[in-house]
Parts: sequence; C-alpha cells; structure tokens
Amino acid sequence: MTRVKRIWLVVLAFITAGIVVSLICFRPSGSKAVETVRQTRTREKRMLRSRPREKYSDSRSAVAKVISKRKMPKSRMDAKPAFELFLDELSEPDKKLVLSVQDGLDEDDFDAVSEAAGTALKSDNSVVREAAIEALGWFGPQALPDLTPLMADPDEDVAQTAVSQWELALGEIEETETRVEIATAVMKTLANKEALETIVCEIVNQDDDFVILEALAGIIEGCDNPAGVEVAREEYERLTGEEWTGVEAANKWLDENYEPPTPDDVDDEEDGGNMGGRQ
Repeated sequence: MTRVKRIWLVVLAFITAGIVVSLICFRPSGSKAVETVRQTRTREKRMLRSRPREKYSDSRSAVAKVISKRKMPKSRMDAKPAFELFLDELSEPDKKLVLSVQDGLDEDDFDAVSEAAGTALKSDNSVVREAAIEALGWFGPQALPDLTPLMADPDEDVAQTAVSQWELALGEIEETETRVEIATAVMKTLANKEALETIVCEIVNQDDDFVILEALAGIIEGCDNPAGVEVAREEYERLTGEEWTGVEAANKWLDENYEPPTPDDVDDEEDGGNMGGRQ
C-alpha cells in the first residue's frame, strides 16, 4: 500500500470516528426528548379506575398507616406553648392534667406528651383539651395521627384548634404526594364536615387535575364516610361543572379537558402555600 493511500485511510478513520462520537453525544438529548413526549402522551391517557372500599378502624390509624410508610421530618414550631397564664383558673384535677402535659413538653418528649394529652383530652373542660392539642401540635408531623380525630371534638373552638394545629403539622411535610395521601385518608374517616372542607384544600389546590380527580374519586367510591363523600362530591362538581355519576363520566371529562401541568406549574405549586380556604 502506498503512503498516500495510508494517509487517506487514516483521515477516513478519523472522520468516521468523529461521526460516531457525534451520534453518541447527541443521543441522550434526543432520547430524553423522545422519553418526555412518551411520558406526556402516557400521562394524557391515564384513566381513573374503580377501587374497592377501604376499611379503616378510625381516623387516627388511617393517618398513622400513611405516616408509617415514610420518614417524617422532626421539625417543630419555634416557640413552645406555655400554660401558666390560665392555670389558676382551673380546678385542681384539671391543673394536674395540664401540668403533666407541660412536663412532657418541657422535656421535648413526644411520647410523654402524647400519653399525658390522651388523659387530658378526656377532661370536660375545653380549655384543658385545647392545651393538650397545642402541646401535641408543637411536635409537627409526628403528631398528625393524634391530632386527626381531635378535629371532630364536639366543642367548636377545640375542633378548630385541632384543625389549625393539623394544618401547621401537615405543612411541614415537603412531599406533595404524602400530603395528598394523608388528606385523602382523613377525608375517608373523619366525620366533621366543617373540618373536611378545610382539609380537602390540600387535594384540590394541586395543579394536576388528574391527581385531584383520582383522590376525589377514591374518596367517593372508596369509603363509607358520608361527610367525606359529600365534600368530595361538592369539589368534583366545582371542578368539572358536572355531578358525580361514576368513574366512566370522570374519565370522559378528563379525556376532553385534561392538560398535564407544565414544569412552571409544578415550581409555582412548590413555592406556594399548601392549604387555605376553599375558592
């Protein structure tokens, strides 16, 4: 082989190698774009499915079940509640109940507060019950199971205190999916409709209509809690403009109206607050 041919073969080899490298380098970008299109199309075709009714023994165990599957943040509210200001107004038995809760709080001992609060919450004095709720709320997400049934307290002020503490605790959880799952579990079990009208905001304030309808459909068809079903039906009608008639009709609405959220929508949701009043 002549020297000229060898040179041309070397040049040709370099050109071929360059083409191969270029193809390899550009492939991930192209693959990523194709995969994004595939995911978008797949998401657009997602459909709601009928689910069997779930059985829960109570609202506390329903929330505890969700939390047990995930590691909850240990963050707490900045300032501990202090109950000294109204102790003199209490009877001696009630004063002892509140002091027992305060002792656990002073020691940053959630188990101690949970146990003491369990006793204090049996008091007929609403002030004692509110103190127990505020102490539990200071511990954030880990107190959600304890706080959940307290949102149905027969005293309106006590129930509202529990709702407020529950909202604050839920807001400390970063993952949207977890917050929605917890809110859905409460919707399926708690009997206080007024509290549920606040809790459902965690579901309906999402930017993804599929996520919203999936949760609402699961509540309507998947539980025996009349209050939760009623609130979920109201939200479904508000979102779609239609009465709930079943999963098939919900899927028809999605097929005609659903648009997957954009990355900007997701960023806005993460930057914004979690809950608020119903719009």
